[in-house]
Formats: sequence, structure tokens, C-alpha cells
Amino acid sequence: MKIEVRFRGIEASDTLREHVVRRVHFRLSRFGGGVGSVVVRIGDVNGPRGGVDKRCHVAARGPALAPILIEQLSTEHHAAINLAVERAARAVRRGLARARTAPRAGANGRAS
Repeated sequence: MKIEVRFRGIEASDTLREHVVRRVHFRLSRFGGGVGSVVVRIGDVNGPRGGVDKRCHVAARGPALAPILIEQLSTEHHAAINLAVERAARAVRRGLARARTAPRAGANGRAS
């Protein structure tokens, strides 16, 4: 699984990047090849004004998976990351379950 971390509106931090990679790997590696790539964007919406403005956006893609897009806001970056990755893991689990149970199209385009 390829994991990409991007920062917007905040200074890139190795500590925060490592936290993202650990959380994504911990929550999504159990799906094996079901998840091919994950892009995590971390930002600060309001800048120095404060408030519930720390944003984490997670995009997960896989061969049998419709694109998963999750956005989470929180007062702290770590909390936003943890919640967004947890929600993404649940969405991936549901998406892969749907892909396994969906009827497959035959040569004539109809479900077999």
C-alpha cells in the first residue's frame, strides 16, 4: 500500500507524518491488496485564529474499491487524523464487502 502525506497551511512535520503513516498502516494494512493507495492531506483552515479548524482529508483507492473520500475536522491535528483514518477503515471494509457480494456482469452485460 502506497501512503502519501501532504500538508497545506501548516509546516510539514516529520512527527506528524510518522503518526499518519503509523495510523494508516495500523488500520488499513489488514485489507491487504484491497487498498492500493492512500493520500492524507492535513491542514489548518483558520490559521492562527484557532477553533475547530484542523482538517484531515483521507482518500483511499483500490482495484475493487470505489474511491473512499473522508474529511474530518477537529481542534487538534492528531485527533482529526485518528478519526478520519478510523472512518476510512470502516468505509473500506464496507466497500470491499459490497464488491465481494455484488453480482458480476457476464459477457452480455447482465448479472450472472
